[in-house]
Amino acid sequence: MGELNEQATQLDSIMARAKDLNRKLVLAGRGAVVKAEAAGTDLYDRYAERGAELAGDTAEQTNKTLLAGRGLLDAARELAANAPAKRAALLERLVDAGREQRGEKADTDSDYVLAAFGAVATLRSETPKLFETLVSAGEQRA
Repeated sequence: MGELNEQATQLDSIMARAKDLNRKLVLAGRGAVVKAEAAGTDLYDRYAERGAELAGDTAEQTNKTLLAGRGLLDAARELAANAPAKRAALLERLVDAGREQRGEKADTDSDYVLAAFGAVATLRSETPKLFETLVSAGEQRA
């Protein structure tokens, strides 16, 4: 009889954990929507402002969506120009994280292997923070 009670308790514990995880996943989904809406609105406004700067005197007569499109195009050009430097900086950061992760074994590994280890280590450390941020944003919206 004691074994059945123990199994029932374990089952209840598993069900409670599953319900809590489900609640957190729903809240994280809501949080992701909240973050996406805020980021989308912010980007739209920034691109429209940038487009207005580029349009100069004709900005007042131009539709905001067209201004945002012009600002987006300018931002994309800037991103394309800066992409190689940003890629190199990211690779360097991941290689450094990989060196830290691998320790003494890092001396024999190539930079790309170290970057892979660094990427995994970075994801492991950043994912829980991001998830909790999304859950928190979802709770505020709920």
